[in-house]
Amino acid sequence: METKKDQIVQVALKRFAHYGFNKTTMSEIAVDLNITKANLYYYYPDKNSLIKDVLVFISEDIIRNEYKLLDTYSENLLTILFQLLELRAEYLKEYYVLHISENLEWIKGQGVGTVLEKMHNKDVVVMRELFQRAVDAREIVLDDVDEAATSYLEVIKGLSLIRSVADVLSGMPNAYNVDEILASQKRVTKFMFSNKLISKN
Repeated sequence: METKKDQIVQVALKRFAHYGFNKTTMSEIAVDLNITKANLYYYYPDKNSLIKDVLVFISEDIIRNEYKLLDTYSENLLTILFQLLELRAEYLKEYYVLHISENLEWIKGQGVGTVLEKMHNKDVVVMRELFQRAVDAREIVLDDVDEAATSYLEVIKGLSLIRSVADVLSGMPNAYNVDEILASQKRVTKFMFSNKLISKN
């Protein structure tokens, strides 16, 4: 059953995704919800506390879908990695404005950085789980699964930032960059893992 906070988060997400965190006011969110600003502040004392819950909501949705993909693993590591990248790209297209915003210092200084760090740690857990399954299935040999998961995600997220840095600096979103980001991530993934996979022949 949906709580009032859930409703607020979903309505706020729509506005944030369209206008970004900085250009959205609590008054606008209250109007969208058809409640008073005072009522909104009862649930969320400031915009940053709402931003945190919105980010957590997106993160949990992504993680849930990633585990569904992990459950289809059958000695097909490269395929699953590509599918995970494609899944992330879908979310990135939908929430590209937020991707730009989350790289801005004003957000990180408001305690949102802690939430982003927790989100990253959850991403590492998912990747570690996938790599461990591949190691257990003898599809790949990795000396250190934790290090491999962390390093891989650092590279993948770095590519995402490099491709969107102009948008971050200008504040002008261009969601078409997501296709370039995905292509780069797939190219690097193939380069990193193709020669490491153990042939079953």
